Amino acid sequence: MYLILKNIHHYTGMAVLIFVLLLTVVSFIYFLQKRTLSVQVRKISLITLILTHIQVLIGIALLITYFSMSQISFKEIMPNAVMRRNYVEHPTSMVIVAILITIFNSKLKKVQNIKVWMLIVMALSLALVISMIPRVFWSTLLP
Repeated sequence: MYLILKNIHHYTGMAVLIFVLLLTVVSFIYFLQKRTLSVQVRKISLITLILTHIQVLIGIALLITYFSMSQISFKEIMPNAVMRRNYVEHPTSMVIVAILITIFNSKLKKVQNIKVWMLIVMALSLALVISMIPRVFWSTLLP
């Protein structure tokens, strides 16, 4: 069960990265061109929101599964930089990303144009997603 969830989390994470990147780029283009928001932008935002929330729920299930299977405590996790990043910083950052994307999506429904603060929220979300991708993933991409 744990390995299935971990694989789903991995592939959903790639989709989240792609859609957060896409939404950030599209938002930036719409902001620079001062264009009125289209239905496609709202759909991209909704898909990003749904994928991000699914990713966070799967991640929470993985955390619960991991801590129920192992007898590890936070006293052992916090001094270890790798474990702290994987089991504390990564989940916390991804929950923050989900909150930021939820705020962005809710405000996107009410406005006609992208505002500066909305662009900053998306850029911050993208930065958090990229910075919290586990190093193992990057090592498989880069030789």
